[in-house]
Amino acid sequence: MAFEIVDGMLEPLQPRSTKRGYGRFEKLRIRTADGNWREFAKVATGPAMTPEVIAGGEGRFYFASADGPLGLIGVRRPDGSTQYAHFSNVETIMLVVGLLGSLCTIARFGFGVDVPLTASILGPLLVLGWAYLNNKKKVAHAAFLADNA
Repeated sequence: MAFEIVDGMLEPLQPRSTKRGYGRFEKLRIRTADGNWREFAKVATGPAMTPEVIAGGEGRFYFASADGPLGLIGVRRPDGSTQYAHFSNVETIMLVVGLLGSLCTIARFGFGVDVPLTASILGPLLVLGWAYLNNKKKVAHAAFLADNA
């Protein structure tokens, strides 16, 4: 998992799209202390982070990637305020659908009930995918908490 901390001034930006507080930004730009610009393309934000990007400003910004999408997961401002929000809610969907599919697996192979084979196979795989992504989420949160700048 990629985890990166960037100190600097975030350029205010309006999201390309928002849904239930989650935001998608085409390109975030942060001016670092040495005057260079760092650019991050296609960044997702959680509900608490979307207003932080819209407002812009100085701070320490925490980026994480869960083997694909890049997300801004946290910010610490010079005044001591902090915000944290994970950028994806797909884990919950994967868990629910995976558990339902796992019930199909148990019904089909344990009790001989005629349920679709696809659901019986995909259910346990989705539960494994949920466990993998949930672990990545926990590691990113732990890294954010460990950095007490």
